[in-house]
Amino acid sequence: MVHALEIIHSLLEPAGILVDIHPSSDPPPIEVRLGHRYDLAGWLKETDDYIEYTQADQAIEAVLRRGLFALQQKGTFTFNTYAPSLAELREHLAETWQDALIDDQVAGRVEQLLQSPEIDKEVVLREVVQISRLRSLRLGKTGRA
Repeated sequence: MVHALEIIHSLLEPAGILVDIHPSSDPPPIEVRLGHRYDLAGWLKETDDYIEYTQADQAIEAVLRRGLFALQQKGTFTFNTYAPSLAELREHLAETWQDALIDDQVAGRVEQLLQSPEIDKEVVLREVVQISRLRSLRLGKTGRA
């Protein structure tokens, strides 16, 4: 990942901007919304324990330490996925997030919560996503960034 950031750095104009967006390495919660109430059912797991997101964080830190980029701004936002049932959430994940796992205990809790007589209900997956704005510190022909 550091190599990819080095290539991006070489392609940017002096003082060019890179926006990095990647999920947090914290497992996202799976909730069930019943009307206006949200109940936590558990957390989504990954077959590789979210290692690629930790590696992305480490790569960004490495190029910042090396002085290739300066961090201008960093934040997070939540990306929610809504599904009317556990089966539909699993179908969505099978298509878009192949190494995602919903273990039996979490699945059972989701199904239990969905048994509520509440008519307005759904399953919600909440992913925290990190966003960073990095400015290239590559010097231009004038010697200034």
